[in-house]
Order: sequence, then structure tokens, then C-alpha cells
Amino acid sequence: MNLTHRYQINKDSITYRIIDGEAVILNLDNGYYYSLNKTGTKIWNKINDGNNLNEILFSLKTEFQIPENKLKNDLLGLVKDLEKEKLVGQNSK
Repeated sequence: MNLTHRYQINKDSITYRIIDGEAVILNLDNGYYYSLNKTGTKIWNKINDGNNLNEILFSLKTEFQIPENKLKNDLLGLVKDLEKEKLVGQNSK
């Protein structure tokens, strides 16, 4: 997974709401609900704003006092999971 990749929310297949700073996502294709904690929701919102993974990582580094390697692994893991569940897909732009 390349940090210059941009992802987009699969708005045709999902609906979501932010409740108390946490995302609640419904996959309309399979009926499954997902929830993201506050950090996951920050990433979700950055994806929705069109940021690439490197820009998201930089934003996380400025906000959290966590080693960059851990932030990067957590970011890539979450995006991989979101993509696997078809909640996001790579932006072809």
C-alpha cells in the first residue's frame, strides 16, 4: 500500500453518521454495522476530505505523541480493513 494513494468512501454502498465523535457505518450491501473510535473517525474524515495516506499520517503525527512507525502501521491496517469490507476504495483520480 503506497502512502501517496487516495481512498474514497463508497458512498453508493454505505451510509454513516458521526455520533459523539465516533463513526457508525452501515454497509447497505450486506447489512453489517461498523463503528470507529475517535482516532479511526479522524482517519475516516480525512479520507472523506480527499487526503492521501501520507497527508493523513502527517496529521496524526502532529496530533499524537506516538512513534511514526506505529501510526503508519495502524493507519495502513485500518485502511486495509476498510477496503476489505468495501467501505472505502482507491480513488482513481
